[in-house]
Amino acid sequence: MCKLVDTIRACVVPSPKPCVNISGGIDSAIVLHHLSEKCKEPIHTYTVAFTGQDNELAHGAQLAEHYGTTHHEIIIENLLDRYPEILSFMDKPRFNLWPFYVAEQQAKDGMLNCYIGEGGDEHFGGYWYLPQMSYPEIWAHLFTYVDPTYQQVYDHFNIKLHKPLHPSCLRFNVTYPYYDHDQEKRLVREAYRGILPDFVIENRKLNGRKDYWNIWQELKQRFPNQQPRTEQDIINLLNVFVTREWLKTHDVAVNEATVRQT
Repeated sequence: MCKLVDTIRACVVPSPKPCVNISGGIDSAIVLHHLSEKCKEPIHTYTVAFTGQDNELAHGAQLAEHYGTTHHEIIIENLLDRYPEILSFMDKPRFNLWPFYVAEQQAKDGMLNCYIGEGGDEHFGGYWYLPQMSYPEIWAHLFTYVDPTYQQVYDHFNIKLHKPLHPSCLRFNVTYPYYDHDQEKRLVREAYRGILPDFVIENRKLNGRKDYWNIWQELKQRFPNQQPRTEQDIINLLNVFVTREWLKTHDVAVNEATVRQT
């Protein structure tokens, strides 16, 4: 277990004007802990929440207080309003664009380096609420959707992105066979017991799945003639909205029927 902690610690390298995206969960807590060990200048932390959905603001605030950071809470009230602006610099239609709102505030606060915990769920089995997804599918999602969105957003604001728990930095031979949806990061929790505060070790990750019925409250003004019956109906409409807006911002001429077929 000590080797695991030492391996992760070595991947956290302090840089000027640092900030950490935290949720109160164990991945971001690990990153913040090791950065606090090594960093001599003040650290800013950021927690994001969406109106109308369960959030981790209280957990983030508790973690920030424990480590004495300058803490910020980002509340996103209308997620989709600025999607056309964000999609204008994306390489393809992308859907989970909430990192933009956090990075924008970090740029305003003068941050130059942002640390995130992406990769921890994939390494240690954090997606307990997605039992239908296989181990390779979860990694594919990280590489295909999560990574490019984060990178393009932070490049846009000229903030360097640090991912200490990502496989590009953190490499294992022993943790992969222990990946188990039901274990909820048992291996890494035991490794950090007595290092991280108890409230982090015992905290259960929230269901990170989107509340699509909440998103529908925004979407329905854009599709006034639609009446979705299932979440999949809403997802399909969200896909249409994002694809259509991306095509518009990139001056691609296409009719509505074509968009609905993509």
